[in-house]
Amino acid sequence: MAAALEFRGFGLAHRRPDGEQVLLAGVDLQLAAGFYLLVGRSGGGKSSLLRVLAGLVEAREVAPRLDGDLLVGGVSLLRPAGELPEVAAILQDEGLLDELPPRANVELALRAAGRSRRLAPALLAQAGLELAPERTAQLSGGMRKRLAVARALASAPRLLLCDEPTAGLDADAARTIAQLLRTAHDQDAGRTTLVITHDLAAFDGIVDGVLVIDAVQRTLRLEPPGFRPSAELVAPSRAPTPTAEPAALHGLRRLALQAAAVLETVVESLRRLPPVELGQVARTTLRYATEPALFVALAGAVIGGLATFFALRNNPVHGGFESALLTGTGKVATAVLVPLFSGFFFTARIAAGAAARLGTMQRTNQIAALQMMGVRPADYLLTPMVWGMVLAMPLVTLAGVVAAALAAAFAATTVASTTLVGWATAWFATVDARDVLIVLGKATLSGYLVALCCYHLGTGPKRSGAEVGEAVNQAIVVGMALVLLVHALVTFVVYA
Repeated sequence: MAAALEFRGFGLAHRRPDGEQVLLAGVDLQLAAGFYLLVGRSGGGKSSLLRVLAGLVEAREVAPRLDGDLLVGGVSLLRPAGELPEVAAILQDEGLLDELPPRANVELALRAAGRSRRLAPALLAQAGLELAPERTAQLSGGMRKRLAVARALASAPRLLLCDEPTAGLDADAARTIAQLLRTAHDQDAGRTTLVITHDLAAFDGIVDGVLVIDAVQRTLRLEPPGFRPSAELVAPSRAPTPTAEPAALHGLRRLALQAAAVLETVVESLRRLPPVELGQVARTTLRYATEPALFVALAGAVIGGLATFFALRNNPVHGGFESALLTGTGKVATAVLVPLFSGFFFTARIAAGAAARLGTMQRTNQIAALQMMGVRPADYLLTPMVWGMVLAMPLVTLAGVVAAALAAAFAATTVASTTLVGWATAWFATVDARDVLIVLGKATLSGYLVALCCYHLGTGPKRSGAEVGEAVNQAIVVGMALVLLVHALVTFVVYA
């Protein structure tokens, strides 16, 4: 019978600009199904090993060097020849989707695993959440841990990974979570549970063994349940060792990964364009269409009203050629200026929120949690964002154009005493169906590119809140630059 978890000559090393940090080398170890703790010094590779086991290696960063093989139930995780075994992870930040109620978090995981969503109440009850609040954001720290356990169990995993599941909890709450994990483990005889923790006291008497990462020997060994690490074993990890790879080559590798990530975002946006999460698409489109509409309409009114006011007030022939002035102003405002500024204001209002949301989800492991549940982030996040912006930006641009026309009519009737019929005849004299199609085309293409920009920047690696803020700023600047580029190129090609 195959071991539940097997390391065959396994090695793990981080590639860094200042050298290579070898965490594990030549590990040969077989584990039977059981409940194990994973301990070692900070920075010694515990979380890195968990992310390798969970398949959560960041694609946009230089990948760690992996040697040998790593198998779950006899199936290789590093060299898969078929379907991978069921692996679930409870990450340190839980990765709960705060936008969904607690039950919906579990139902999403059940649906992704191909199981009935009617199992959600039983899983919540098993985790002690029969009377959970309606909003996930209202959960206490201990309740969030319980919900993370319930969601992880939704896929009935063969391997359950837990990264510091008792962090931030008092002793009683920590012991409760530890016992909950053990109880859930015992309900499936074929399951292996691996828990990273510094709180060994919470797991006293309920573990089958302790896996120790020895950062000095760079090995992984199994100790009996009562093992307690020495102070030397849990001391901070040492610095990377120099390697032959120059820093410039490391930088080129990162640039290549960034370019590949941009291409992957474009390809995924096209491959996953048919929506899977219809509810998410509808909610996103409604939000993107309504939130900036008033803002863009006010901006359009200011542009249309001021342009008409100054065109008529500064007429060099004092009342002559008013119809011609209105015709020229109407053409420029409707086909060029208002659509351009509508795209600017839409991007300023929506790109910041979209990038901040995605950046926060990346920072708090919500995107990693989607991957662990078997939900493609492109289906749940990218496709709704693309459809939302592609549909909403033309609608919002229309609101800006209509507001500009109404303000222009008011200015014309006020400054030059022009009748509404006379204003409308002059304003729309040269605006035809082709102009409307061009405006719609510019808004649609701009919305698509802004969506790609927000998704790519928002879902990149985030190690701090400052990196989330930087992604927000970049999304606004790059998004507005893309809008300007699209409008400038299309307008020049069509009207030059």
